[in-house]
Amino acid sequence: MMGLDRFRELLEAYGAEPRRWPANERAMAEALAAETGDARALRARAAVVDGLLDRAPMAPPIVDAEVLIDRITERPQAQVVRLRPRPSAGTFWLKVASLAAAALIGFLLGVTQLGGFGDTSAPTSGLELADISPW
Repeated sequence: MMGLDRFRELLEAYGAEPRRWPANERAMAEALAAETGDARALRARAAVVDGLLDRAPMAPPIVDAEVLIDRITERPQAQVVRLRPRPSAGTFWLKVASLAAAALIGFLLGVTQLGGFGDTSAPTSGLELADISPW
């Protein structure tokens, strides 16, 4: 005799349709469903789930990568030529002037050491910095 737990497992695995059930357990499962109300209720719930699954859209088929590559490469691909707009001469000189200005500002800041401007107590050489450092 089949128990209610095994019947529930059978419904979860194969659904409510008896023809999907394993042949060696089908007769016992049908007898249990005919005898007990709990089994009938479980089968009714499984039938609802089966109906929802039957109405669900099918998933797209899984395509093998090799097959996909063969399909793509069997026809020559259209060549796409993208032309970049040519930069005008004015933008070139603007970039050169910006780079030169940045270099000049960096040079002036490095030479004049504006980082410690106004702070006369700060050490200016590496030796003085090492003398006051506890490390």
